[in-house]
Amino acid sequence: MLEPAVDQKFQNQAQMLANRVKKKFHHLRKRFGRQNIDVFRLYDWDIPEIRAVVDWYDGHLVIGEYTRTQSVREWLPLMAEAVAKTLEVPAEKVHLKQRKAGKKDGKRYERIAFTDQKIIVSERDLKFYVNPYDYVDTGLFSDHRDTRQIVREMARGKDFLNLYCYTGTFTCYAVKGGARSSVSVDRSETAIGWTRENMALNGIKDAKHQLVHAHTFEKKPSATSGILTWRWWTRRPIPPPGPETKNLTLPGTTPGF
Repeated sequence: MLEPAVDQKFQNQAQMLANRVKKKFHHLRKRFGRQNIDVFRLYDWDIPEIRAVVDWYDGHLVIGEYTRTQSVREWLPLMAEAVAKTLEVPAEKVHLKQRKAGKKDGKRYERIAFTDQKIIVSERDLKFYVNPYDYVDTGLFSDHRDTRQIVREMARGKDFLNLYCYTGTFTCYAVKGGARSSVSVDRSETAIGWTRENMALNGIKDAKHQLVHAHTFEKKPSATSGILTWRWWTRRPIPPPGPETKNLTLPGTTPGF
């Protein structure tokens, strides 16, 4: 049970957040609607005391808190309730996440549910599966949208290597941009399966576009032979620095994941 003064403070913050999100939503929905984009960010810690992130996923809200030691469990539901009310989103389409601010060593997020529910969202002329139920990260990073488009514009006639491919959204963009061939690599079987689903959803079935379930630096004589011969590849996005990539240097690598 919150103290009255704390409860009032949180209620005020919730209303501030809802007002900010509502204003931005009406602007962005029109803008992205013209581009056939279903996923976009509405708020990202814009007000210092409101440590939240709010994303729109075609009628679903994914609302997270950048947690710290002072975080209390009542805060995020209050923020989410206010935002959902102002955007008229039903409770079953509101997904709460706890995010870790700053640099952290080791594994950042565990799986939070096991529904295996996915929804299909559009991004320009492509479509992707996202799962707002089971993971902190849904499978599609809206803030990488423009980077994906850059890759598409650079990909024609190129051989495309996607290391740590996650759900394969960059691969889909590269192939749609005319990549001659592609190899997508991830050590997560779930990620490879998700990439396969996204490729199929976008009509990518050619054998020239391969999926490899392996650690990036494993040398295998079959499907992965040549993956570490980086001169073979002319476009290869990698993720931002993290536990697995902080010491990774690839000549000619395209930054951004």
